[in-house]
Amino acid sequence: MFGRSPDYDTTADNIVRVTVSQARKKLEQYFAAEGGAEPLILEIPKGKYTPVFRQRDAAAGEENVWSDPTLRGRLAIYRGASVLLAVCLCIGLGVAVWFAAQLHRTRIASNSELEKNPAINALWSPLLAGPGAAQIVMADSSLSLFQGLLERQLTLAEYLKPDLWTQAEGLRSNPGLQAFAQRSAQQRFTSLATVTAAYRIAQVAGRDPSRISFVFPRDFNIRQMKSDNVVLLGSSRANPWTELIQDKLNFRFAFDQKSRYAYFENREPRSGEQREFRADANVSYCQIAYLPNLSQTGTILAIIGTEVEGTEGGSEFVTTEASLQQLRRLLPGDHGSRFRYFEALLKSSRFAGSAPSFSIVAVRALTP
Repeated sequence: MFGRSPDYDTTADNIVRVTVSQARKKLEQYFAAEGGAEPLILEIPKGKYTPVFRQRDAAAGEENVWSDPTLRGRLAIYRGASVLLAVCLCIGLGVAVWFAAQLHRTRIASNSELEKNPAINALWSPLLAGPGAAQIVMADSSLSLFQGLLERQLTLAEYLKPDLWTQAEGLRSNPGLQAFAQRSAQQRFTSLATVTAAYRIAQVAGRDPSRISFVFPRDFNIRQMKSDNVVLLGSSRANPWTELIQDKLNFRFAFDQKSRYAYFENREPRSGEQREFRADANVSYCQIAYLPNLSQTGTILAIIGTEVEGTEGGSEFVTTEASLQQLRRLLPGDHGSRFRYFEALLKSSRFAGSAPSFSIVAVRALTP
C-alpha cells in the first residue's frame, strides 16, 4: 500500500504506525457519533494493526445515542444531509447528461478535423479509433543519459529492472557513477522533443481525451504491445520498447559506442541506396514505422530519431498533411481509406538544435 519494502527501517519512517493511529481515532469518533446506533463495531486495538469486529450492547447503544441531545442533533443533521445529497445526485445526473452531449459533439468536431485532411485521417484513424485509448509511450531521458556511461546498450529486460542499473559493467568499482545510476533509475524525465511530439499527436486527436493515453516506458507492459494501438517515441536508447519491432524492419537503429554516433543499418539495400545512414553534427535521420501490433489486433506507429531532433522532426512529419501525401504517393498501391503498413527513412539537416524539414530517403511497404 505504501510502496515500502518488507524490511524497511520503521524507526526512520513511521508512516504505517501513524496512519493506523489516525484510522483508529477516526473509527472511534464514528462509532461514538453518527455510528452510535450501529450494533456492530469495527475497531483497531491499540498496539495492533489487525482490525476486529465486536457486538455493541443494543440497549447501551440506544441509550448512548438518544440520551445525548448533541448526538440526537447530529443524527437529525445527517438525515437532512441525506435528503440534500439525493437532490444533488439528481442535479449531478442532469449535468452528466449535458456533458455527455457536449462530449459527443466534441468527438464529431474532432472527427471532422481528421476528415479535412485525408492523408492524416488515413494514418491516424486506425490508431485513434480502437476500443481503448492509443498508448503514447514517451521517451525516457534518464535512460538516455545513463546510456552515455555504459560501453553497451541496455536491453529491454534490463531496463524494466532498474535495480540492475547500478550493477552494470563498468559501474561496480565507481561509487559516484553507481549513485548517479541509482538516481537515474528513480527519475521519470522526458525530453522537450517528446513533449512537442505528444502535443502534435494530441492536436490530431482533437479535444476528445479518451482517444489517447500518455505512458512512461517503465510503466508500459508487453500485454499492451499485444492488445492496444501504440505510438512509440524515440530510439531504443530512450525507449527500449522499439526493440520488439526491430526484426520486422529493414532499417535498423544502432549506436556505435566507440565513436558515439547513431545510425540506421540498411539490411537489404536497393539500387543506389547506402548500406548505412549515419547521423552527425549536421545531419539527422528519423525512421517512421507503421505496422501491426504484436498480436496483429491493432497498430503500432514508431517515430525513431537518431537523436531528439530527429524524433521531433518525425512527429511533425506524421502530423502534416502535405508530408503524408508525399509519402503516400511513394507507397505502391496505397490509395485506400487507410495507410498500408510501411517504414520510411527521413533525412534532415540539423540547425540550432532542431531539424527544420525532412526529405524522404527510402520507403518500404510492409506485409503483416
